[in-house]
Order: sequence, then C-alpha cells, then structure tokens
Amino acid sequence: MKFAAFVVACLVASSAVSCAPTERALTDDFDDFVGLLPLDDLLNLAMRYLLSDKEVQQTLLYLQGEEFATVWDQFFELTAVRDLLQYLEDGGVPAYDSLNAVADFLGLKQLKPTTLRSLRTGGLNGLLEEALAMMPEAELEAMFEDKLKTSPEFKALFEYMQKFDHKQLRDLYERSAEVQSMLNKLESLGVDVDHIVQVLKDFFGWN
Repeated sequence: MKFAAFVVACLVASSAVSCAPTERALTDDFDDFVGLLPLDDLLNLAMRYLLSDKEVQQTLLYLQGEEFATVWDQFFELTAVRDLLQYLEDGGVPAYDSLNAVADFLGLKQLKPTTLRSLRTGGLNGLLEEALAMMPEAELEAMFEDKLKTSPEFKALFEYMQKFDHKQLRDLYERSAEVQSMLNKLESLGVDVDHIVQVLKDFFGWN
C-alpha cells in the first residue's frame, strides 16, 4: 500500500495535465503508470465527495485561501523544488504546465521556470482512503520495480529524488507559520501527517 499511497500523492499534482507524446522518455514511464489507474472511477469519487461532503468542501475552500497561497509560494521558492521541476522539464515532463493547471483551479500564483487506517467513508480521510482502495497496488509495485530495471530515465529520476535536499522542506516547516498552520489543519481533519512524511522518507531513503 505504501507505493499506492505515493502514487495518490503524485496524482494530486500531475493528473490535471496529461503528458504529451514524445520520444521514449520519462513521460512514457509516467503514462504507463497512469494507464494502470482507474481514472474515471477516481474522478467520479472526487466529484461525489466534492459535491456532498462538507469536510472535503471546507478543505477545497482552505486550498483556495490566502494561507495556502502563502504555503504554495514558499514551497516553490525552495531551490531543491525548483531544481526538481527543471529536472522533470529537461526529461520532457510538463511539470510547470501540470502544476499551473492546479494553480488555475485553486486561484494560486502561476509558476514560471527559473514552483493508513481502516477504510471509512466521509471526510478528507474517507476520500483518500477510498482512492487508495481503488489503486491496483500489486500492478503498480510490479511496474515500479520493472521501470527501475528497464528504464534508465525512470531510474535516474528515482535516484535524483533519493538525493533531493529534503532538509529544505524541514527548514521551511520550522520557519513558516503558514506551513505549520496548514499541517495542523490537516491533522485536525484526521490526516496522519506524520505517517505521510514517514512514508515519503522510507520510500526515497531520506534520513
């Protein structure tokens, strides 16, 4: 389930814009993963929660507010994040286009190149847990292992992420009242932020 959870996290930032066809590159690897996902079911799930669940509606309102806009700007000012986006762009992945589609939806500033428990129903956790339950976990993990062996581009991306300067994220948390407030709000909605952080650290081997 750890890798499926990681895929859900990636979808939040990348699903708004599909990768354009190019020569064999990282975009093809991402498209292979996306091809395993029940996108229509996930979209229907998201719309159902958005239209009927007050907690998810409140979360969307928060994401459209001033505090999250500040968090967004601070996060994408980090040099490590900017370097990662440039790495993806150099690999043919339209990282800025994808993120700017999210920015348009939430009313955030556009970015410019140099920005688990038992299943339950309801609330933000309910949406995330139902989405995770839809993930073809075994197929995703098998493809991930295969890509590491067969795709030099994908392996290079994973190795880049392993060397990502994640300490900049910790420093941002320590100095940003807005980031701390956002994480506190997520925790008040039942999101296990510490668990998500640990999943990312374990996945990429961040110490």
